[in-house]
Amino acid sequence: MLRSLRPLRLPLALLGLAVLFGAAASRPMHDARFHTRLVKSTPSKDTTLTTPPMAIELWFNQKIELPVSRVQLIGPENRLIPTANLTRDDAKPDAPVVARLVTELANGVYTVNWTAGSADGHAVKGAYRFTVKTP
Repeated sequence: MLRSLRPLRLPLALLGLAVLFGAAASRPMHDARFHTRLVKSTPSKDTTLTTPPMAIELWFNQKIELPVSRVQLIGPENRLIPTANLTRDDAKPDAPVVARLVTELANGVYTVNWTAGSADGHAVKGAYRFTVKTP
């Protein structure tokens, strides 16, 4: 009986591979390049500013959902720096998400913590630092 199955080994192996590849191809894609990511920011990561910024501006690779997104600014001595609600000029296709600062920043190192919610339901988080050093 085993000898009679020998001619079928190659076709059965190919069928098995086709089933495996088909199952892998039908799985949902969770590739990182499809998720929201920060493209640019002002102030930029690891920069030193001689004039305090008036706002934090963030550009993402796709439009984020403002109601489920946030920007938090942490200042010297780990103090939370107040910001206004997030805004974006939706009339412009490449408009940044803006968090206006309520107070002027003093000299020191600041950390921007951001959370971006996207239409696909995935929240992406990130952080970066910048320094204010006025003359």
